[in-house]
Amino acid sequence: MDFQTIKTQNQLAAYLEGLNLKRVASTGGGELAGPCPFCGGQDRFRVQPANNIWLCRNCTGGVWRDVIDFIARRDNLSIAQAAAKLTDGLKVTEDHAQTAPKPTRPAYGPPPLEWQDRARQAVKDCQAALFTEIGARALVYLQKRGFTPETLRRFSIGYSRGYKSGDLWIPEGITIPGFIDGAIWYLKIRTNEQEGKPKYTLVKGSKPAAIFNADSLRAADNCLITEGEFNAMIATQELGGLIPVASMGGSASNRIDLATWGVYFMLHKLVLALFDNDNAGETGSIALYAALGDRVKLAALPDGHDLNSYYQAGGDLKGWINSLLDFYHESA
Repeated sequence: MDFQTIKTQNQLAAYLEGLNLKRVASTGGGELAGPCPFCGGQDRFRVQPANNIWLCRNCTGGVWRDVIDFIARRDNLSIAQAAAKLTDGLKVTEDHAQTAPKPTRPAYGPPPLEWQDRARQAVKDCQAALFTEIGARALVYLQKRGFTPETLRRFSIGYSRGYKSGDLWIPEGITIPGFIDGAIWYLKIRTNEQEGKPKYTLVKGSKPAAIFNADSLRAADNCLITEGEFNAMIATQELGGLIPVASMGGSASNRIDLATWGVYFMLHKLVLALFDNDNAGETGSIALYAALGDRVKLAALPDGHDLNSYYQAGGDLKGWINSLLDFYHESA
């Protein structure tokens, strides 16, 4: 059952019984308002039944949320646990029941060796360029985000001002390669964010459904999975040997292919998931839970920070991770 189906087949209106809500608008399917069932604030709570969304001016900061988030808050569950609870109540339709099983897919693999060879040379040249006048502005930006030269070299971060290696084109920006077990799976570019351009782009031929820094996961009881390579890098830099950190490289919503990545999680008793507070992040946490089960526990930072912004604001990453590890080990 995918995330969107869970939301579509569970109408928020079914869970509002007993709330003192009044209709305050009739356009666009209508809107209800009343006291918040979570913080108790009068007239803070809003529901749009037709759109299956709700908000509280205090609890969600005025941001619309979905039925999964409502159940998570109501029952004091993680997003993944709430999704699982809602899934338990759904029935498979006759059409779904008659659908033939999907054929088994082969394990997900890295790009062809020829692509890897060209990408590897590009990574090497771009890494060298980062520490020259060519990459000076990019280096300043990365240092402002807290990265040491040692961390940048460890993860082979570089800079391209427009690079061509055979038929491989590397657009301008900071280069972030995904190396796993000696292979290069993808090459991501942090662009200059020109108007209308995406913040990140992938070099053609990349295989982005991979785990950034996966090699660190093999021999540990616990691990932290973050959203985004920069978050994984700063956590690795600052947490030292406290816990291995990896990222769902291409996208938070990447689903773990257990045929390929299961071996990296065989020994883990606790998998902390730290994703952004948005739909992609929720989808990512649910996908991780679906693959790895109740070993997955959601982690959160104060004030809704992502990991890198929390560090830049002076947050205590070691204190934060130690408190999480203590809590989950004591409750195990």
